[in-house]
Amino acid sequence: MMDDVLAIFSAFCWALNGAVYKIGLRYGDVLSANFVRVTLTSFGFLLIMFAKGELFNVIDTINFKIACMIIASAVFAFFLGDSLYMEAIRRCGVSKAVPLSSTFPLFVALWDVLVYGFVEPKVVLGAILIVVAIFLVAENDGSESFGEHLAILAAIFWSLSIMLVKVLTHYLPAEAIAGLRFAVVSILTVPFLALRGFGIGRECLKWMSISSLILLAGNYSFVLALSMAPASKVSTLSSIYPIIAELFALKLRERVTLRMIFGTFLGVAGVCTVVR
Repeated sequence: MMDDVLAIFSAFCWALNGAVYKIGLRYGDVLSANFVRVTLTSFGFLLIMFAKGELFNVIDTINFKIACMIIASAVFAFFLGDSLYMEAIRRCGVSKAVPLSSTFPLFVALWDVLVYGFVEPKVVLGAILIVVAIFLVAENDGSESFGEHLAILAAIFWSLSIMLVKVLTHYLPAEAIAGLRFAVVSILTVPFLALRGFGIGRECLKWMSISSLILLAGNYSFVLALSMAPASKVSTLSSIYPIIAELFALKLRERVTLRMIFGTFLGVAGVCTVVR
């Protein structure tokens, strides 16, 4: 029961974050905004580990293999996945970027197929539903189609990260996995900021600070849920976030059509078919 609650709560946080990103990116560039939110979030998890007396035990546990998995997971999820996601939001809006990126559980199921070497009929059915959903959501209304492609690419990177996080839950506590991943992204972003410059205003800093709190709560809940239940179940429950995101898109006064809403529900149905 607790894993269900945590997964659903993480979905709410991700949907809310989409709206916060959209507002904050009006006042700064994607790279700088991403740096601020992951740095603040990593400090938050560091404080949690210190308060629970886990920090030094975590340091002792990490070996080369675990370090490589943490780095790879961080790069896939936050450095590549989230950066693509934030750019997709800027280009095509919350109402499109969130539903398209929410197809990540499908890719989790596909990686399982590649690892275990078989294809279940429900995977084929789920794939058909999600392809139709993407077609419905990504209707040609004059917005940038490149942003839609970025959202799907973000989903692929997130799915790779989830596979690694599930393995890491056997070695480290949830707060350590989440916090170390954010710290890795923060460090990797510094050289790029040195080349491009740090472009963020006071308003963007305010909204990214709020985003970091939401990110901390959402990712902590998600990793905890992964440590309690199979990745397929957690992915299914957390995939409801595009439905919640449509409500936030209305608040942002974005254009949301019946076709896009139907596509969102169809996409979630496809995800649930694959991973049920």
